[in-house]
Amino acid sequence: MEGEALQPQIDEAQKALEVALGEACAADLEEVDTGELIRIEESLAVASKAAKQAVSLRLRRRTQRRAAAPSSDVVPVATHRIFDDIRGKRWRAFAVHPTSATVERAALPESYRHGWLTFESDDEMRRVAPIPDKWDDLTIDDLRLLCYRAGVAPKRVNALDKPRDPKPRVEE
Repeated sequence: MEGEALQPQIDEAQKALEVALGEACAADLEEVDTGELIRIEESLAVASKAAKQAVSLRLRRRTQRRAAAPSSDVVPVATHRIFDDIRGKRWRAFAVHPTSATVERAALPESYRHGWLTFESDDEMRRVAPIPDKWDDLTIDDLRLLCYRAGVAPKRVNALDKPRDPKPRVEE
């Protein structure tokens, strides 16, 4: 099968991602100098490129599998829609389908156990559960309305989003 022929490329991209992230994460940020920070930045750029390559190859493999699968076995392909609300704010809409392990580990509310639709902007996240039927076929106006009515959700914060120390460290 053609999709399986992509596996070596996927493995290679994932290995490059693993190596680059390992290099970047191994640094002791308390001790690095500017040169080391530049190396970390370069490693993260390599990791970003490798992650994009892995995602692209996986999506291509999924599309090939879907095309080859009998119609009764078709697995829905992830849909991602981007739109602007009436105020001009850019939103990304996508469905989230949790695994059974996630449902058990996260103790999700009943309405979220079969998935939810996420609306994400640069500064806000909203969710609708369960996923509305044929949401990916909605008009932009209907999608805007659904986003407007969606419940506000806490936006995840990662280490890079943490506030900076008000007194920056000065290198000598």
